[in-house]
Amino acid sequence: MSEGSSFKPGDHITASIEKMTYGGAGFSTVSGEPVLIYGSFPGQEVEGTIIKGRGKVTEAKATKVIKRSIDQITPRCSHLHDAGGSQWQGLPYDKQIQYKEDIVREALEHLTPASDDVKKLLPGRVLKIMPSPQVFHYRNALDLHFGMSEGGVPSIGFFQPDQPHILPVTECHLYDEQLAMLIADMQRFMQETRLPVYDKQSGKGLLRSLLLRRGLHTGEQMLVFLVKGRKKELEPLFQHFMRFGGRSGVKSLQVIEHMGIGINPEHAKPHVLTGESTISERVFDLNVAVGPFSHLHPNTFALEKLAQAIADSLELTVRDTVLSLNCGMGATSQYLARFCERLIGVEQGARAIDEALQSSGANRIGNIGFYKGRPEHVLTSQLAPGGKYTFTKAVVDAPRGGMHPKSRKALIAHGLSRIVIASCNPSTFARDLPDFLAAGYDLRSVQPVDMFPHTAHFSVVGVLEKRG
Repeated sequence: MSEGSSFKPGDHITASIEKMTYGGAGFSTVSGEPVLIYGSFPGQEVEGTIIKGRGKVTEAKATKVIKRSIDQITPRCSHLHDAGGSQWQGLPYDKQIQYKEDIVREALEHLTPASDDVKKLLPGRVLKIMPSPQVFHYRNALDLHFGMSEGGVPSIGFFQPDQPHILPVTECHLYDEQLAMLIADMQRFMQETRLPVYDKQSGKGLLRSLLLRRGLHTGEQMLVFLVKGRKKELEPLFQHFMRFGGRSGVKSLQVIEHMGIGINPEHAKPHVLTGESTISERVFDLNVAVGPFSHLHPNTFALEKLAQAIADSLELTVRDTVLSLNCGMGATSQYLARFCERLIGVEQGARAIDEALQSSGANRIGNIGFYKGRPEHVLTSQLAPGGKYTFTKAVVDAPRGGMHPKSRKALIAHGLSRIVIASCNPSTFARDLPDFLAAGYDLRSVQPVDMFPHTAHFSVVGVLEKRG
């Protein structure tokens, strides 16, 4: 039970949904208390069950729709209510982005730790949301898992929260249109080979996951089997995988040893069976090599929109030296580098830094450099004020949980004329603002960008400008 709440888990409620909240839950006031209700939309009246408390807000799950919203539409996906990955398919796209824009304004007004006078001004800085250029079939990556279905049949699909079995899938309208054919091919492969699927409770079984990667602009596809087995015992099986890869027409076919407990391998050992170890994708006119675990944004089309919004917000000139924090594999940084004198990226992921160095070299970008390490450490050591570089502007890809306090302090110490923060969480973006506002920065604008149609997720690009 949450503090001050009269509800407890298992209680049944009836609620009229007033608005959407960050994270995708509908908001209602029930018996005078705020309740977040997952699986609901504004305009609906629903029955729900209390599942848990979070701070002073109670959480529930909708179990029955008593009254439909006038905005509801029939979703494309037959797995919608079970898979849970694209719950907003039941809303028209124009309503989805309207709700996301509203969520940003509300977060700034109610979650920014600032005076009431300041908070009232912040929602007015929010610009009209940029929609995703493509609404369906926009994902360049999809991870499927092997396991037993609820009926005890070897299957491929998605894990469900708190469930030991796999939800088998036959379609996904966020990934490639040909996915249904690939899954059908995969199911035939499983029947033909009878290779055992992995059971996460016993830790036994061979087939663990199937990673799908594709270049939205290039059409190149990668297919990666994650299996529990060493190369010596896998070698007799490689011909099975190669026959499947040949049928599916992939550019890169790999098998990766995964002996650990978690979903992702700690030390991946790939075996390239056909093609190369990477596939190519283009971001604007830049070529990017994509591996099985590359941190390229899943929506390449929207990534280009986001990068353009960042470039416009920075107002770069050939005299600017730009600092890019949490730069990932450097796709956006390479695009920004063409508009300034020099750009220096900071990223703590070793694989991402290697990919950034490789792709920037392949793209012949000479005015870019990268440092490996946590931003709060690098900014107070190698890139401290008064050092090798005099930065004029910065772009930050803020973590979902918000920026580290030392990173905020270090950025402010550089005396930058403009700081652009790209965040996938408007709530933590709002909570990060006070340090900058107190240090003499004004929030000039906030540009929402929809990166994930039919889900509750999106990004914001906030522009902080130094006064005077």
